[in-house]
Amino acid sequence: MVEKKYPDLFRVHPRPDEMTFTEHVSGLTAEFNLPLLTKYLPITSGVQGGDRALAKTLGAVIPEATRQALLDTEFIGVHGRVVRSQKTPDLICLQYLYVWDYQAVPAHEGDYEPIYVYVDKKRQFAIYDLVHYCARKLDFELPLTGKLGLRTIPGWHSFLPAIISEGSQDKNLEIKPLSDQHLRSWWSIPEEAPRLKIVRHIKDPFQMEAPGHFADAPDENARTMCCTFLEIEKALAEFEDPKVAIIEGIKRAFAKCVGILALYRLGAFVQLLAEMNDIGMINAPISSGGINILAIGNMLKEGVVSVTKAGQDFFEKLYHNDRSEG
Repeated sequence: MVEKKYPDLFRVHPRPDEMTFTEHVSGLTAEFNLPLLTKYLPITSGVQGGDRALAKTLGAVIPEATRQALLDTEFIGVHGRVVRSQKTPDLICLQYLYVWDYQAVPAHEGDYEPIYVYVDKKRQFAIYDLVHYCARKLDFELPLTGKLGLRTIPGWHSFLPAIISEGSQDKNLEIKPLSDQHLRSWWSIPEEAPRLKIVRHIKDPFQMEAPGHFADAPDENARTMCCTFLEIEKALAEFEDPKVAIIEGIKRAFAKCVGILALYRLGAFVQLLAEMNDIGMINAPISSGGINILAIGNMLKEGVVSVTKAGQDFFEKLYHNDRSEG
């Protein structure tokens, strides 16, 4: 069993008449509007049962600690509010925060995954968490077939755009208020890892950019991870075979996001590959430490890093839209 030290801070239950929605900058308003939040709730897959499904499917090949953490993780719920700006009255932002009481990879208590849906008279688009709070944009244009939504990466709880079948959609998600009381509780958690780190872009979602970052001050590690996964995503849009695309994306990321002159970025790059390895997406003989830039380069050249069957299956139905580049 994993240790959960702050269950009372994650599961907040203020009375409806006590809830307020004032955590926003001047010129904005916020409210809990359930009909609007229900109308624009994105289609998702894997939010409710993705962790346990991964543990069941890959339990024999992923680390035991990861398997146990996946089984012990509970989805708390999706919290939402509607934010409006006096400057752009026709544009509204529906802030959805998906909350779990644990994250398997990297392992720590608590996890928050944002999806912001923006709606005006002309279009509807979302800015979502790609990986490690890297912000990405998706225009909700109707594809030729299927329903466009966001698929959850188990263990990470990040999102990737995908055509989601009726049978795999998350069902009966109850939208709970994203009140000041919830936000203040999550912001007040004393340890950094389980604390909600999105502050500025919750208080003012109209300043979000994508590609960009949800966190207030992303460090060099965060920027390296964003760069790495964006290169993987670009390769997935370019190559039909996801096994080829992921490896090519990793190679490109190694050259572009790390490079021989930026060894201080190697740790973040290796950490991301180790996390992909731990959730069963790739096979790579690496750990989060003890490897140098020459060894990584040789591994990629010699084909030692490979994509698993689970990784291939996950990426095969991803939706690619050039206009989602931001």
